[in-house]
Amino acid sequence: MDMFSFHDMSLDHVPSYAGIASKPNWSALNNTVGQGLVEQLQTSLDLAQQLQIFSMAAGKILPIATLEMHTAVGIFRAAGSYPASQEYRSMLVLNDQCLAELVYQSDSSFTPLLQRRLLELEIQWLFALRNALVVTRLQQLALRDTLTGLGNRRFFDDSFSKTVLMAERKQQGCALILLDLDNFKPVNDNHGHHAGDEVLLAVADAMRSTLRVSDNLFRFGGDEFAVLLTAEDAQSAELVAHRLVKAISQHHICEKFMVSASAGLAQLNPGENSKLLFARADQALYQAKQSGKNAVRQAPVQTAITEVAELIKA
Repeated sequence: MDMFSFHDMSLDHVPSYAGIASKPNWSALNNTVGQGLVEQLQTSLDLAQQLQIFSMAAGKILPIATLEMHTAVGIFRAAGSYPASQEYRSMLVLNDQCLAELVYQSDSSFTPLLQRRLLELEIQWLFALRNALVVTRLQQLALRDTLTGLGNRRFFDDSFSKTVLMAERKQQGCALILLDLDNFKPVNDNHGHHAGDEVLLAVADAMRSTLRVSDNLFRFGGDEFAVLLTAEDAQSAELVAHRLVKAISQHHICEKFMVSASAGLAQLNPGENSKLLFARADQALYQAKQSGKNAVRQAPVQTAITEVAELIKA
């Protein structure tokens, strides 16, 4: 399952001992390592930030190249991580419940003594980690489509407005792709809603396999989907749209039920707001459906404001 992304919190510049720790002073190592760790971890319910805090404490025990955490709500990696020759895995268990698996990598050996010291740190993390996992799961339930795991309409509305504002501020590209499934209604009518759910899951799987950043994928409900592209990805939005349509139509489940997809896309014009961008992408989708389905249509880069205003009114 994909993790919920806190878009307003960037960890790119948060210091981490993963990948930057120097060789420790073994003679100075004592029981004060990790002192105050519990208090630090309790300052945040963000799993990624907790991992950063823990990586700094673990880096005082040995030089860590990579620290990765596998959970039911996503995989997290400490900033600055890179591959190393030695690997050690540890399960974080609280009250017979497995919370996560930690994957350490280092060019130093994980001796039994070091493993024990890491375990002492991990024990201090358990309660804060459990609380963060509960919060993250609730966030996912609130912002994710319960069937496909893609972002829901609420998540899309919030992400879309922020993405457009950020693109304008940074003067970067931004594109919206809207997709609608072709021949989906007969699947529900002739084969039942279970078959329809099977198709929707297949579509979500095809979309995830096509795009690198799955947090930019959304399902509005029914058979309507959306994709947000920014920066360099927005420049190749038409290519992405064709890949998505192709991946969906060639998925074996979609082939079984003869379901395909049509897509409409629009690039953000200078000074354009999210409503106008959505209206142009929606109009392009309508044109794709009218052209015979299983097609991609792109809105003109510069559409007259008055024309788009009429689209919104309609």
